Amino acid sequence: MSEATLQLVAGDPARHALVVGRVVLVLGGEPVTVEMAVPPDLVGFEDILPILRGVTDFVVDRGVEEAQAAGRTVSCRAGCGACCRQLVPISQAEARALAALIAAMPKPRRDEIRRRFDAALQALQACGLTAEIDAARQDVSESTVDLGMRYFRQGVACPFLEDEACSIHPDRPLSCRQYLVTSPAANCASPTANTIEMVALPARPSRALLLADSEDAGVSWMPLVYALRYVEQVPSRVPARTAPDILRDVFSRFQSADHTDRGRSE
Repeated sequence: MSEATLQLVAGDPARHALVVGRVVLVLGGEPVTVEMAVPPDLVGFEDILPILRGVTDFVVDRGVEEAQAAGRTVSCRAGCGACCRQLVPISQAEARALAALIAAMPKPRRDEIRRRFDAALQALQACGLTAEIDAARQDVSESTVDLGMRYFRQGVACPFLEDEACSIHPDRPLSCRQYLVTSPAANCASPTANTIEMVALPARPSRALLLADSEDAGVSWMPLVYALRYVEQVPSRVPARTAPDILRDVFSRFQSADHTDRGRSE
């Protein structure tokens, strides 16, 4: 197999001069060259998300290819939104990116999405899960799979779920991009370790981002539905690192990152 090359961009080359760098990642024993054009200035973790989305999509494509070669077919389809009722862990950078995405929406749409976020939080508070979630966020060494199953049973839909499909698919979090199954779609309605077969991936970029971002910002993972509340309560920090520095940090954690997504029913 010839060495794969990814060309990814973060930032707008029409507005700013970008710097270009290259890194070679070893994914599943195969080298992958990633050529990146990024802003030259100090940036936040959210500013390099386009690079990480591209790498994640490549990782997922590799996993899907291997599954298909083994005779397994991905069963995830638009219209099957069971996974959009799971506890989706995101970084503070992804929370800020989602908040910015919502802020740019037309007012009627923005107001509706905000209403859904409020309703999701109220549902979690009503069933007592917010206290459990907050405790789990403080003790990152503990598995949250059991908590994730209790969350799933509440049926709290992602605020972006519409007609059982993701309404922000190009901008969805890394954890969502990585979650694919080859078991029957019907099994996702009541997932257990024995009924769900995940697509195996050579790396978990979402976990690497969570590790690097949480160490840098001092903020643990959070459920997607916490995103707007977090951004409203915690002011953005002044950027203190360059994009190449942040990306080196995240990429260095690809091999050490836990191969599970916290809260997911894997």
